[in-house]
Amino acid sequence: MGAYHNILAKLNGFIRKHYTQKLIKGTLLSITLGVLFLLAVMGVEYLLWLNSTGRLILLLAFLGTALFLLYTYILTPIFYLLKIKRGISAKDAASMIGKHFPNVGDKLLNLLDLADNTKKTELLLASIEQRSQGLRPVPFTKAIDHKQALRYSKYVLIPVVLIVLVYVSGNFNSFFRSYERVVNYNLAYEPPAPFAFELLSPDLNVIESEPFTFQVATKGTVRPENVHVVIDGKEILLQEENGIHQYTLSPPINSAVFNFKANEVTSKSYLLQALKAPAIVDFNIKLTYPSYLKKKAEILKSTGNATVPEGTNVTWDIVGQDTERINLITKDTALAFQKDDNMFTLSKHVYSNLSYQLTTSNTNAEDYERLDYNFEVIKDGYPTVKVVQVLDSLEPNVSYYSGEAADDYGLTKINLVYFEKGDERNKKMIVISRPNTGFSQFYYTFPSGLDLDASKSYEFYFLVTDNDGIRNGKTTK
Repeated sequence: MGAYHNILAKLNGFIRKHYTQKLIKGTLLSITLGVLFLLAVMGVEYLLWLNSTGRLILLLAFLGTALFLLYTYILTPIFYLLKIKRGISAKDAASMIGKHFPNVGDKLLNLLDLADNTKKTELLLASIEQRSQGLRPVPFTKAIDHKQALRYSKYVLIPVVLIVLVYVSGNFNSFFRSYERVVNYNLAYEPPAPFAFELLSPDLNVIESEPFTFQVATKGTVRPENVHVVIDGKEILLQEENGIHQYTLSPPINSAVFNFKANEVTSKSYLLQALKAPAIVDFNIKLTYPSYLKKKAEILKSTGNATVPEGTNVTWDIVGQDTERINLITKDTALAFQKDDNMFTLSKHVYSNLSYQLTTSNTNAEDYERLDYNFEVIKDGYPTVKVVQVLDSLEPNVSYYSGEAADDYGLTKINLVYFEKGDERNKKMIVISRPNTGFSQFYYTFPSGLDLDASKSYEFYFLVTDNDGIRNGKTTK
């Protein structure tokens, strides 16, 4: 009976290949039909924007269809393959094989009928074995060609072509988003407006002390005549020019949520973020004059302009608000103020005219405020001296001199400098006067106090020195 058992094994192989073919065919059909039905569901929702009930019906119809296709074309052949469900019998398989192989005909079916005979005589068993040997060379599985099942793959191209057409139309995203509305059938959706708002204002982070202009345009098949901005519960009409609607908010600006509205269409909400600007709230300058001027220090309030003597030490004391840095900028330098909480301090000696700029900065704005100021510096002038000579007619070697010396801030000494004619390098000096005022009259009788050689000729001049503490005194002769 070995040949007969071989026939039965070949029949089982034919049955497995038969249901494998059905599984391949069913998978291709279920994918094709399922995708087509899904496209139909999304197409209906895309065009009609159904309410919750309509979308629920579409969802249930799709799920029912998908389950039907899954069970009919995929699970059922798997159940047959796994023998969970009873499929065709060996005789059914024999009939199918007999139709494919004419030389087999009814021989295989007759063999199975003989094997079903309950009276197993030796003659019957010998006949079964002989017939089995005759059918052994026949390849039963050749009666099934998987290529026939794969022919159904061409139908998969139908939904692929439809998807490509949707993509080419430019509505790919909006078409397939309708699937989300079907799945979330219990959520409320509004059909798209005939136009959309496009915010043109580049930055919604604005300094609170500066004006801000809303700029918006509309895109779509319809162009609204009036567009309003809704901010803080107020509707403000925007002015239209060349298709751009705009409105300018005057400072101070406050942070607020706003949106645009036109023809009952409302845009999404935007946040206008008002940023703190660095500011100067109090401003004092302390002027400390050079000590030799003997002037008390002065304090100037709320101004950065002044006329000061040369060498004055200027100290800026500034109170800032929302300020992190203050710089003093001149033509070629930038000096940073020292910061202590909200107080900013900087000291600088001023020797010449100074034009400068104060700038304030924080994380929101760099060099936001630019305040221009100027210091006019009064230079310490040179002292002046005027001398009148009176000759004594009786004593030709005696002369009388009367002089006046003056300086803007004070004199320190009046000297007479003398030297042998032509040899100024070996000059000598005597002090005539040590005034401590800005004006002094002095008198001198030549040659009193001088160490002279009567055989030599001399030259001399009067030298006046002022109290310039910066240069250790300036002189005029």
